Amino acid sequence: MINPTYHRLIARAGGVLALFLLALAAAACRPAASGATAVKLVIDADGVYQVSAGALQAAGFDLVTARPEALQLSSGGEPVGFTLVGEGKNRAVRFYGQALGPQAYTAQNVYWLSREVTPAAAVVLAARPAAPAGSAVSAVMTATVRAEEQRLYYGQAGAGEDRWVWQALSAPAETTIPLAVPDPAGGSGVLRVQVIGNSTAQTTPNHHLVLSLNGAQIAEDAWGGMGAHVITATAPAGLRPGENRVLLAAPGDTGAPADSVLLDWVELSYPRELALTGSELTFSGAAAGYSFRTNQALAALWDITDAARPIALTDYTAADGVVRLAGDGTARRFVAVTQAGLRTPAAITAVDPASDLRAWPGGADMIVVTVPQFREALKPLVAAREAQGIRVAVVDVTQVYDFFSAGRAGPEAIRALVQHATAHWTPPAPRFLLLAGDASYDPRGYLKGSEIDLVPTQLVMTHFSGWTASDVWYALPGAGDSVAGGPLLAVGRFPAQTADQLATMVAKTLEYEGGDRSAEWRQRAFLAADDDEPGFAAEATAFAAGLTGYSTRTITLADDGSQARTDLREAFETGTGFIGYFGHGSVTLWAQEKILSVEDVAGLSNREQLPIIFTVTCLTGLFEHPNTSSLGEALLRAKNGGAVAGLVPSSAALLPDQSLLAQALAASLAAQPTLGEAVLQAQASLADSTGGLREILLTFNLLGDPALTLR
Repeated sequence: MINPTYHRLIARAGGVLALFLLALAAAACRPAASGATAVKLVIDADGVYQVSAGALQAAGFDLVTARPEALQLSSGGEPVGFTLVGEGKNRAVRFYGQALGPQAYTAQNVYWLSREVTPAAAVVLAARPAAPAGSAVSAVMTATVRAEEQRLYYGQAGAGEDRWVWQALSAPAETTIPLAVPDPAGGSGVLRVQVIGNSTAQTTPNHHLVLSLNGAQIAEDAWGGMGAHVITATAPAGLRPGENRVLLAAPGDTGAPADSVLLDWVELSYPRELALTGSELTFSGAAAGYSFRTNQALAALWDITDAARPIALTDYTAADGVVRLAGDGTARRFVAVTQAGLRTPAAITAVDPASDLRAWPGGADMIVVTVPQFREALKPLVAAREAQGIRVAVVDVTQVYDFFSAGRAGPEAIRALVQHATAHWTPPAPRFLLLAGDASYDPRGYLKGSEIDLVPTQLVMTHFSGWTASDVWYALPGAGDSVAGGPLLAVGRFPAQTADQLATMVAKTLEYEGGDRSAEWRQRAFLAADDDEPGFAAEATAFAAGLTGYSTRTITLADDGSQARTDLREAFETGTGFIGYFGHGSVTLWAQEKILSVEDVAGLSNREQLPIIFTVTCLTGLFEHPNTSSLGEALLRAKNGGAVAGLVPSSAALLPDQSLLAQALAASLAAQPTLGEAVLQAQASLADSTGGLREILLTFNLLGDPALTLR
């Protein structure tokens, strides 16, 4: 029996987060030998969790001697109800944990267990009584099963919508989805399928789908346009215990030139007999009482209607393999688990005693956000910047999460750090933000790509490219990417996947700054323009006219581009301080004639004469792709040459929108001491822009050190 004294729920109070941060601050002031006063419990699935005193002790947290009334559990800065079970060394914390939903940056949620804080008001929870003898109870409830796989990235999803879908169907086509249905009790159900229109046409309707269940057609639907669409059908009685098969067919008979849809998920709600046949049973209802079969002893039975404030039920009856419990006639949700169903956290981590980022002694001119495996490679750069009189704060991204998003990963925490440092650290405020590590639009690793997410970027919606990367977002004032105004500090990124790649970028940066600053090659600029549209050559000419301090050569592609390819390679190899490209491009190349591609970069040998790159093109800087290294990344990663830095776009855009930034950059390069400040001055010309111009401001990202000193 669980001691009812420990059925605790911390009452909601405005000071809970402040108290929690106080606990972390207290931890920072104690020697490590005194033990952790706060520990993080990382979970990645919904369920009842039990964390033993032994597991907590391994992380430095003493649960055995902790006063129950001084213990607190929280998630996202909000209190969470929990119970204590066992005594002494057998004591354990038990709570209901929830993973983060599909719209969150990561599925992993973080629960904080802390002690030695003045507790908020505690509420002792009364156990709900068992169903009175002879009262009507329900043994059949409506259950919902869902089939969903995250295989395709849908970059055009609306705000708040899931950006991952299952598969594409281009008519004529069909797909079969197996759907596991445990313990059906007879009666009909409701089958729902969400698809996303991925093509459009003047023909209406231009999508047509036929839905079948276990070989029998149950619905068909026709509609038009793009975006999410839900097909709802009655699932007839006779569902099979175990696997049922849903067939979705697109006959391709609308007359539209193309009928393309994306399958997102399939969901079935059906009458289910309540039975605990495995290790966990979750069910909902609005009955006066419930009963369910089980052939195993229960370890926990909880009312999780309010998942943050669950009620640990003890006054239930269990006899002859049937468990009975009371309801109150309102909609409630319950979970029952056996001993095998008690989950353990994916990780248990003590708070780093030195991790408090709310104050940084002496302030900082430059914030570097990175990961632990890159700290060593960053040391030469930090030493060089400090020798220049630049105050540098190097922080691990996990530290940022701990103090600015309650441990939950995501870009919002980095922006909160920047805003906090600007407002509260010892002035003057930071001037530079360096994100030392690559990012990915697949932070959950659905695609198992080679380009994993290390230091996140913010994804912003753009007209042509959908959701795409914006590091500039971190420096914006206010709370949203649509807020007026330009960035408040210069932002750059070393898009490294490995410590070796980062060491290369650091070394190239320092070699660029340490070389002969009056060398002739530094004064040369080379601009290449695509011949596909006359506007590209005109823009390159205008850029050259505004570029002071350089001897500039401008060329335009012709024929198969072979001469331009030769000229561009010569510009790299003989030494050129600034190289620009104006024309069509993609993630991995410039121009359809491929005057420069990712494959070409490996053959460059200009390590002693590294240019700064600027492109008025599309997607060259899409560094967030989980499987493909962009051309911008390749130029920085190249060991034998490439570039020292580049201002490159992560989106597709129109030339007139890119033109204003180009003109401003040409003027600012000679006016500012560092590359980041030159970019910041150019961005100021777009500070109050909207529409396509605003997208240019947000998606032209600086790859390289923003504190890089110019000629």
